[in-house]
Order: sequence, then C-alpha cells, then structure tokens
Amino acid sequence: MAETHDHGAVWIQSDLLPGGTYVATLHADDDNSRVLDRDTALRYAAAVHQAATQAEHDAAVVAQLRASGLSREEAALTLVDLRADRAPLDPQVTAPLVFKPCVSANRGVGYLELSVGDRPLGQWDADAAHAHAGHVMAVVAAVDLDAAYRRFLIGTVGLDATHAEDIVGDLAEHIQAAQ
Repeated sequence: MAETHDHGAVWIQSDLLPGGTYVATLHADDDNSRVLDRDTALRYAAAVHQAATQAEHDAAVVAQLRASGLSREEAALTLVDLRADRAPLDPQVTAPLVFKPCVSANRGVGYLELSVGDRPLGQWDADAAHAHAGHVMAVVAAVDLDAAYRRFLIGTVGLDATHAEDIVGDLAEHIQAAQ
C-alpha cells in the first residue's frame, strides 16, 4: 500500500490481490469501490480534471459577466446556455462517483458536487479535485513498485509473504512522511 490519498469520503489506494498483484482501488465510500487499471485511471483522472476545469471556467464566466453589469440571474442563464453546448461528463468513466460542476452563488468560486448515484457525498473545490486526479495517477504508478518491492522482500531478502506484505503496507506511512 504505497500510496493512500484521502479527499473526504473518497480515497485511492494500492490494494493487494491474492497472488501478490497490487491494484489501484478507488473507494467512493466504505461500500463502493472500483479497481482502476492504467487506461481506466487515465480516463478517470482526465474526467475529474475536466469537471474541475468546467467549474473553474463557469466561475470565471460568471465573474466576468457580473463585472460587466449583468445580474446574477442573467449570468446564471448564460451558464445554462453554455453548459447545454458541452459534451456531458460520462458517469461511466467516473463510476461509482458522479461529479457535477457548480458555482457558489455566495463566493463565486467553482466547485464540484460529488455523489454515488443519487446519494450526495459532499463537495470539493477545484483544487481538491485536481489534486485527487493527480493522486490517482500516483497510486497507479505505485502499484507496480509495490509488487516489485514485495517480490524483492520475498525473493531476495527471504521474508515470508505475510511479513513482506505488511512491510509494503507500512510503506504508505513513510511516503506520506517524506512528502
């Protein structure tokens, strides 16, 4: 478990499968998770970046329109038109999570509403969403390193599988401390 990154209820981690293979697992909560291979993780991370960028762009458009004298209502109607011209975010790519780009009416900043199906999980600001997408890619990169480290501990060092897996699992503490 080389990397674990937690953003509220959502986390990504390197998980050990039977047979010694490590996989990147996206956990939306305690009951909903998904294994991401490299290609799936790339598509997932790109979709998260896209959703966050849409929220940031929408906030910038609203700020520009408000600065030019349009009312909140007129700016909101403009967003409705602009959003209708976008390709929708594919919920299959981000499953089990669903991301909805939004703009705060009070603060004027972009953020994402997160849900699993119709059940709300919370909100992320755009920076947290971009960071999450980066963490997904870091964990995907780490799973092969975790597997190699496990093989080294078993084959070269001579540890039993359980002890080697415990050491690899403890590696996350040292990675987080080094960051």
